Amino acid sequence: MSEPSPLLDVYPRLDIELASAHGCWLRTSDGREILDLYGGHAVTPLGHGHPELTRTLAEGHATLDFFSNSLHMPVQQRAAQRLLGGSDHLRHVHFVNSGTEANEAALHLARRLSGRERVLSFDCAFHGRTLAALGATALSGYSQRLSVPRVADAYGTLRFGALEDVERIDDSVACVLCESVPSLAGVLMPPDGYYPALEARCREAGALLVFDEVQGGIGRLGRWFAHELFGVKPDMVTLAKSIAGGYPAGALLVSGELGARVKHGELGTTFGGGPLACAMIETVARVIDEQGLLARVEAIFAGLREHVGSIDGVTLSGAGCLVGLRTPLPAAQLRARLLEHQVLVGTSAEPQTARLLPPYVLEDAHIARFAEALRHVLGH
Repeated sequence: MSEPSPLLDVYPRLDIELASAHGCWLRTSDGREILDLYGGHAVTPLGHGHPELTRTLAEGHATLDFFSNSLHMPVQQRAAQRLLGGSDHLRHVHFVNSGTEANEAALHLARRLSGRERVLSFDCAFHGRTLAALGATALSGYSQRLSVPRVADAYGTLRFGALEDVERIDDSVACVLCESVPSLAGVLMPPDGYYPALEARCREAGALLVFDEVQGGIGRLGRWFAHELFGVKPDMVTLAKSIAGGYPAGALLVSGELGARVKHGELGTTFGGGPLACAMIETVARVIDEQGLLARVEAIFAGLREHVGSIDGVTLSGAGCLVGLRTPLPAAQLRARLLEHQVLVGTSAEPQTARLLPPYVLEDAHIARFAEALRHVLGH
């Protein structure tokens, strides 16, 4: 009988022992090379082991490994400026360590600055596993994970894409928290005009508009911010996943008007905004810009649509490098069979929909290889 693992058994793990990774490839302990179309769960926009990130870590650690937010560090200013991406309405950044922390910070500010308590979110959304973020997570099953009862009337849901529900935003609502593209729910895209209508109603009711772009932001949809794709200007945006190329980091971005109302001590973190994290954020943003990767992201989706979307029985949803893949096979079965062809994809809470969250450096040859493997799996 083998010894129990020292790791707490909370993750259902695939039967893969990972030894190393480079570019868009994973190498296993038994010597296999697997094409990574899951991107470390949307975390590696530049692929694995990018030389610029390796250099940044080495030089950053040798220069300034860590200090708290009690001192000025120019690398924080540079990272924040890069992260804002030239936005004409977002002005300030608060660094944290993860997406759920960024959402917690956004919910705190929304409630305090509005003087209201109620938060509305989508019926299919996922926002994190800490208490406030989990309270706003309406995706089936996740609310059951709350360790304390949900406060009555503190949360409510809108049906994603249902214009008639927009009228439920009233003067009791502190904010509407929008998962820009509900990913775990199956990569759902809003109908045309939905987000502008929701934004207009928030303005009428005095509710803040918060975009959770933890997966959809920093180029993943082919725009720097997901909300740019939908033509709206949220009051706050939350980011994580891709922003530091695998280094743990998250951020809350706020408008100039809101930023002027935030006081010392309103938010805080020990590790958020550490110099190494900020150096990685700065590098990721710079490389995306210098290598024109936003255009590449759009080209990747076009390539997938051409080579994969044309396969009988396959439909694609999403945009850029956030893609839902619906096939006749259940997603878990599809993933297992694709692994036999050395291709890794993700699943979702929608049983028939797999997810592709690849690096922005995915090549045309990778797409062709994936399409060939998918045809074999589906018997075409």
